[in-house]
Amino acid sequence: MSDKVTERIYYLVESGLFEKLLRRHFMLTQSLLLFEHLCSQSDRPMFLSARKVCEVLGLDRNRLEQYRRKRIIKARSVNGQMMYSAYDLLTLTEHLQRRKIQRILSAAVHFAIR
Repeated sequence: MSDKVTERIYYLVESGLFEKLLRRHFMLTQSLLLFEHLCSQSDRPMFLSARKVCEVLGLDRNRLEQYRRKRIIKARSVNGQMMYSAYDLLTLTEHLQRRKIQRILSAAVHFAIR
């Protein structure tokens, strides 16, 4: 067994920005849980067209198509039109927010205390 101590890395983040990130993460997590509960209780799934998805999430159609091809979001063809589950949209939103938080934290100044 190795007694090697792993080095801890600390990030220096302005407290207002960190609070904002945590608040947004908490709200997204709670919204996702609530929406998951509502979807599980509903006998009719909710779907949005690609145009509405782009409008709601502020994406262009090419970006949405990339996410679909990479299987980050699933689409169903209904009468020849691509439709997206509202639950999958929340999952995509959470994924995008997580990536945004990771980018912000990776750009933050970090240092090791020894």
